[in-house]
Amino acid sequence: MRPATFIIPTLCAISLSGCASDKTMHFVAGVAASKYVTKQTNSPLQGCAAALASGIAKEIYDSRFGGVVDRYDALATGAGCMYTIRF
Repeated sequence: MRPATFIIPTLCAISLSGCASDKTMHFVAGVAASKYVTKQTNSPLQGCAAALASGIAKEIYDSRFGGVVDRYDALATGAGCMYTIRF
């Protein structure tokens, strides 16, 4: 896999972080995690699990290091997997 497929969207998300809401940034991070894991494993379910796990991990990090814990942030990150799951 070419590094540009992960790095370019990540840089775009970081550059837009000044004008995007917090939930939007969590959603974008979930999309990135989900797409990356799905591409590596060819399993959309593992991609979705990665998005949800990254959201939960971020909230655990916030709780331990003085950040604001918001369960809706974790849900917004997990919702990013909707781009890899096909109904």
